[in-house]
Amino acid sequence: MIRRPSSWARLRQMAEVVAQHGLMMVMDEIGLTRYLPWGLRFSTKRWPPIAAEWPDRVRSVLVNLGPTYVKLGQLASLRPDVLPGELVRALAHLQDDVPPVDFDEVTAIVERAWGGPIDRFVAWLDPVPLAAASIGQVHQARLFDGRRVVVKVRRPQVWEQAQADFRILRTLANKAEQRIEWARQYGIRGLVEELVATMQDELDFTVEAQNTDTARRLLAQAENVRIPEVIWPLTRPDVLVLESIRGVKVNDRDRLQAQAENLQTVARRYVHALYQQIFLHGFFHADPHPGNVHVDPKGRLIFLDWGMVGNLTPDMRSRSVTLVLGLARGESRQVADALIGMAADGGTVDRLALVRDIERLRRRYYETALKEFRLGQALGDIFQVARRYHLSIPPEYLFLAKVAVTADGVVRELDPDFSLLEMGKPLVGELIWHQVNPISWMPDALYHARQWADSVWALPGEMERALATISRGDIHIVLEHKNLDRVMGHWEVLVNRLALSLLLAAIVLGLALVAHRERLQQMAGLPLGDYAVILTVILAIWALVRAVRRGKK
Repeated sequence: MIRRPSSWARLRQMAEVVAQHGLMMVMDEIGLTRYLPWGLRFSTKRWPPIAAEWPDRVRSVLVNLGPTYVKLGQLASLRPDVLPGELVRALAHLQDDVPPVDFDEVTAIVERAWGGPIDRFVAWLDPVPLAAASIGQVHQARLFDGRRVVVKVRRPQVWEQAQADFRILRTLANKAEQRIEWARQYGIRGLVEELVATMQDELDFTVEAQNTDTARRLLAQAENVRIPEVIWPLTRPDVLVLESIRGVKVNDRDRLQAQAENLQTVARRYVHALYQQIFLHGFFHADPHPGNVHVDPKGRLIFLDWGMVGNLTPDMRSRSVTLVLGLARGESRQVADALIGMAADGGTVDRLALVRDIERLRRRYYETALKEFRLGQALGDIFQVARRYHLSIPPEYLFLAKVAVTADGVVRELDPDFSLLEMGKPLVGELIWHQVNPISWMPDALYHARQWADSVWALPGEMERALATISRGDIHIVLEHKNLDRVMGHWEVLVNRLALSLLLAAIVLGLALVAHRERLQQMAGLPLGDYAVILTVILAIWALVRAVRRGKK
């Protein structure tokens, strides 16, 4: 619950920050106003007017609330299928720079994690940090065998503060879905749970270590890619130790040229490495900005910080290729089909309307030269269209869009004429070969073959048990009906109405015969009028008896 004293203070802080940025209406909707001091709830002088647009105000709120919310805002910027476009663009500019933690605090965290003094485990630990971010900061170190490593330390109290903030966010998301139609429509609770799960992984450094190991194994044969080795004996949930690999940032043009690197070659290696990770392995770095991708003296790319990764199943990879190729060819129907296939709830979408909206985007992009085509922006706009049609796109695809946006920016700094789509054309053959290569599909084929073999092997025994059950008479057939009483009641009403109609018709016919009995007797020479009366009485009695008997059943 959020009423505990520790949470109450945090909620009051959140309420004051939100109010300072002129978002009182949001506070009322989600119930934050009650946490403001009484003197501030109705004061208009306390809060000066804000000239900034509301998305920029939301970004400022997150910055003022601290590292947890900055990180959550960065993750939320990956969801253009749920959040408004202007808010996504504002959140994308959130910065992760924070003051470094004092080295005494770093020492205390490391010694507690390792269970002893630092000099028992490493020969040297640099007190000056290489980098400081909202979750952790990095220091250089040297092992006793002479290897240089980097030690990433989680900032003090970040884990505890994040858990408290997660509880508050879940409660506020529940209230938002109860009170705001937009929140219900787009499942804000599910979005919060997704963001929390992603951030939990980033807070646990053993997850990043496992991701690094996986990438190192998958890319071991890539000649132009390097992944640092994890030093597992010294790695803990709050301390990560990795091999130190020196290099320059992938977009540092001056230093790359001083290193005699061809910028166009670096750009192509960078994109080729990302294509391999995404479309061949289905396991890719989801945040390949220049701070996380360096170039070593031999021109090889160094991918660092595997805290955020994307995973694509073979089917998801196939749909991703279909989507990108549809964008490249300007095939709106192909893009629409891929988009519907990506969504878990795409069965009832108006496909013709979706194709028309995608066609409007196509005209916007394809009236420009190919080198001006920005794949990341195109994917972001496509997912915005999906949002309008309530198509829930899995986050793995949204990571793909984020990677494309980042890659677009990096490669255009290196080569302004570079195009991600143009670069992808020579890789089509490689992607197709990967799909038909027996090495790729043989493990799945063997797995399914084993399943079929197990089923066939078990079939005789299953049949014997089924026949034995039948011979013992233990087979019971149970028929379950739903709403049968209502159906039968409906039919009974119809039958009674039909009987009443027949009775009325008989009476009318009998009365007509009685009224004209003299003329009929003259024509036929028989007492037809008397017969008509008798017939009418008989029909009436029959209809009455039938209705009474049916009502008793």
